[in-house]
Amino acid sequence: MKKIVMACFWNQETNCGDKSYIEVFRALIRRYSSEATVDLCDFYARREFASPKSENSPKPTLKKRIASLLPHWLYKWIHNRKKYQRIRKYYEMKLKDADALVIPGGGLVEYSSWRDYYYLMEMLESICAQNGISVYLNSLGYVENEPPLAWLKRWKGVLNADCVNHFTCRDNLAFFRKLNEKVEQIPCTACLSSETLGISRNPNAETVGIGLMRYDCYSDYGNKIGKEFILNYYVDVIVCLRRLGYKVALFSVGVIRDHVMGDEILKCMAAKNFPTDGVVVLPRPTEVRMLLQQIADFRGILTVRTHSAYAAFSLDVPAVMIYFGTRGWAGKSNEFMTMMGRPENAICCDNLSPQQVVTKFEAAMHDGWDQKIRAEKKQLCLGNFVSIMNKIGLQQSATFNIHESACIE
Repeated sequence: MKKIVMACFWNQETNCGDKSYIEVFRALIRRYSSEATVDLCDFYARREFASPKSENSPKPTLKKRIASLLPHWLYKWIHNRKKYQRIRKYYEMKLKDADALVIPGGGLVEYSSWRDYYYLMEMLESICAQNGISVYLNSLGYVENEPPLAWLKRWKGVLNADCVNHFTCRDNLAFFRKLNEKVEQIPCTACLSSETLGISRNPNAETVGIGLMRYDCYSDYGNKIGKEFILNYYVDVIVCLRRLGYKVALFSVGVIRDHVMGDEILKCMAAKNFPTDGVVVLPRPTEVRMLLQQIADFRGILTVRTHSAYAAFSLDVPAVMIYFGTRGWAGKSNEFMTMMGRPENAICCDNLSPQQVVTKFEAAMHDGWDQKIRAEKKQLCLGNFVSIMNKIGLQQSATFNIHESACIE
């Protein structure tokens, strides 16, 4: 029996879009072979059964008092040292007797002041190297944000470590080729969500979905765009859609800060005296299947989050990805739509009116996905998964079948 550990953001994670590729990868392993066990290892060593914190939950006052008595650099140093000691101990416990460590995907390669993913990966790989555990990096993503050379050097070390036995990237192939010349680009495993989880598109869907996103997702990467602008843009897009007769549903991937934007948009519409009939905010999804079913009931989606677009691609629901500015989300949107054969469906809204965006959205719903490319990408993703299983040394089950409601040719 092989023990496979999957390191990912899982415990207390509200983003069902990110959890989709984890759930799909785990389900595929279980169907592929009965000779493997799968154990999830949370990147931040969060507790398994704790409830996710509310965005409005009060912060501990004792911690603030202690911090106020110490120089900031000293408090930060003490805090990080204890945090990483705790995380390493957790990693060592999870990786005990493991045969393989799999990173199932995600935009880990992201430079910003608060992202320490490279450090977490260095810890994981050091434990694997000490214990003879092979590492498999599957479909990693990169978020463009002008990283410094020191950061690039550390990631180059992570991606080329001796214990790494398989490495593919999700997007930005040119960037990853600078760090590893042999890397290949493979779509995220989330593109197999429909087949693996047995959820199909509703062919009679009439409602269009608008994916919610926290207003500061652009300013985080240096783009000067504020909350009021984002709210007004959403409202104007919705008004244009309603005038064309579409019913509109606002949905999120489950992230709380994203989801609260729904009520704020409705309040903004009411303040401007726009009617809100025919516009609803769907319940916040708390599991992958719930998110997938919501998207399956849309005629098309206008979204920002990459994995909501992956879900739409998997379900054959037309999608347009919108973004503002040139950093961060712009790269992910363009990369995804180019890879999936619809580069025109990654839309920069900087110089477009909401009406122009809606016009492009209608064209995307009319054209749909290129079915030949869609089948090719799904087969490429599946082939990459099988390659990882072969390298781990698992025997494929004679009954292995990933799909319940659709076929991969």
